[in-house]
Amino acid sequence: MTKPRVSILCITYNHARFIRDALDGFVMQKTNFPFEVLIHDDASTDGTADIIREYTEKYPDIIKPILQTENQWSRGGRISKIFQWPRIAGEYVAINEGDDYWTDPHKLQKQVDFMDAHTDYSVCFHPVHVVWDNGAHPDSIFPSKKHRFNKTTLELSDLLKHNFIQTNSVMYRWRRECIDLYPDGILPGDWYLHMLHAQVGKIGFIPDVMSVYRRNDGGIWTGAYESDAWFKKCSIPVLKFYENAQRQFNHNYFNEMVGVASASLCAFLRMGDMDMINKIRKMYPDVYDVATKRINNQDISRLKNKCRKYKHLTYLLLCATVISLVLGVSL
Repeated sequence: MTKPRVSILCITYNHARFIRDALDGFVMQKTNFPFEVLIHDDASTDGTADIIREYTEKYPDIIKPILQTENQWSRGGRISKIFQWPRIAGEYVAINEGDDYWTDPHKLQKQVDFMDAHTDYSVCFHPVHVVWDNGAHPDSIFPSKKHRFNKTTLELSDLLKHNFIQTNSVMYRWRRECIDLYPDGILPGDWYLHMLHAQVGKIGFIPDVMSVYRRNDGGIWTGAYESDAWFKKCSIPVLKFYENAQRQFNHNYFNEMVGVASASLCAFLRMGDMDMINKIRKMYPDVYDVATKRINNQDISRLKNKCRKYKHLTYLLLCATVISLVLGVSL
């Protein structure tokens, strides 16, 4: 097979309900160049791997799978850095996770044509159709004009303010140093990857809606910043993201870190999780000190009321200890 111009990266886990849409979006692409699909299934238990095998047999020159038999994520495996990025052969990289899909058969051609014509650009992207799998919210288009600062040409300085690029809309002029520059254990990882590429070129916007971003209950950003369980799982990786971005891109994210820490500490107070509270205190003492001063008094009152409701002495003492240690207040 001729060397591909585009490498498509796809990570999937238990996406049997969705993966056919993703794979169909890949193989329907009409291009004047070869492309490859580097798909990694992390030991799915719902038949996702069987569907991938089916497409691999049908499109052996396009679909190039890694089908794990043991889950790598739960073992701390750095899936992109270890299994995906070293396989990239293309000059350009596009991304689509297993629960999203492309809708325009000319998506890759349009983006490659743009990048070929604008050699000083390292990133291009387009709007996406956002669909809530559970129907909790109406469909929408992301990003809005305002969210991308009403620009069609953007730069790293814009991206540092907030992430306006949905992952399955992006195409990079692949920067191979990313393997060394990308930090471990961060969220959101796609935003950081956008930033690394925007360090070396401009960002271009193509106005065509060419993909669907599916918000589903299994997605890590569905319900973000809302549930205590989300904070338990994601607060440290988000803090690590800002810490590393501040160092790599020389941008002050202290206030953002304080905001994340404040919300996280409230969640851990509600859960009575001293281990997570102490972890944040030890990892980010300056952030912790400011965050504890910003916690809303309503959260303290809510915890006091919970203590009064439950008369179990152990629970009462735990809550009192947490509040006194973290906030220095008395019940």
